[in-house]
Amino acid sequence: MTTCLCGDEIEQEGTLCPRCTALQTLGLAPGATPHEIEKTYRLLVKVWHPDRFQSDPSLRLAAEEKLKAINTAHTYLASLPNQARTSRPKPVRSTKRTRQNPAVVMPLQPAHRRTIFAPRLASNLATRFLLVASVLAVPVVLLLGADSFLSANAAAAGMYGRYRSQLLRTLDLNFTRTRQDVAQNLPHSTVPASTAESPGTTSAAQTASASDQQVANSIPRPNIPMPFVTVGLTRDEVIGVMGAPVSSTPDALTYGNAMFYFRNGGVTGWKIDPALIPLRVQLWPKGNVDPRITSFTTGSSRDVVLAVQGTPTLLSSDKLGYGASEVFLENGRVVGWNDNHASERLRIVPQ
Repeated sequence: MTTCLCGDEIEQEGTLCPRCTALQTLGLAPGATPHEIEKTYRLLVKVWHPDRFQSDPSLRLAAEEKLKAINTAHTYLASLPNQARTSRPKPVRSTKRTRQNPAVVMPLQPAHRRTIFAPRLASNLATRFLLVASVLAVPVVLLLGADSFLSANAAAAGMYGRYRSQLLRTLDLNFTRTRQDVAQNLPHSTVPASTAESPGTTSAAQTASASDQQVANSIPRPNIPMPFVTVGLTRDEVIGVMGAPVSSTPDALTYGNAMFYFRNGGVTGWKIDPALIPLRVQLWPKGNVDPRITSFTTGSSRDVVLAVQGTPTLLSSDKLGYGASEVFLENGRVVGWNDNHASERLRIVPQ
């Protein structure tokens, strides 16, 4: 029986255990946290949703298969128990039995037990309350600090302000709808006959509820922008990430240090200035790639290059660029490269 890189045993054929295989499908490392898994899953569902590729049946079919694999991996990861992966040493038990003298050891009476354990129970509850309060206070302090920093930062204040306002509007809308759902699902109390209204009249509470419903329905659902650009995004989504373009054509959006190419309404490639930090683009391998692969060579697939080199600064159907270095492709396979030592080095197999 072989062993996976994470230390678990592999019961079936392959080089990875089921958990690492599922994490690789989501593009995550073996040490990914549950929060990272959920965040990446929600993002991948949006990126690979088949409705984004309605104009291209082949891309829509590929997106459906990719989304099935993503959902299967997420369902499996969600079913795993949230336990530590490290083994704990078993407590050492003494094999020597001690014989107690019944004349000396007296059983505790109920009154004595209450006297001894009541202060201890109160102390434990107070300790747990303080611990929970401290744990909850830490993320609140961090969020307030991050909010203050991003609001005061001139470079991020514009984009962060739009994202923050839309997020607050989303929370307010969800709270309003949840409150209305709860109010509608609560059991209605019986109205006394003396105060019951005639069937033809409308109560003030019903009128206020209808008014609140109309107000909630009139609030538009905000569109929270993606944090980066990837293949398949629409023009409006790219503008939501990058801002207003310098120039625009039906097939491209041009910025001062980036250009994005479109076909059938979705992003198919880009050319980014390597000096743009962060790049604000992201591209993942479409298939499963062995995480032990650390280099590529002639004949390697495009997914292998992406897994080894990461997101390229130049993306087209026959070329991947990393700064001044280039990898040339034909039918999705590497046919050559130009490794510029003054730019980002390519991780190619030593010749």
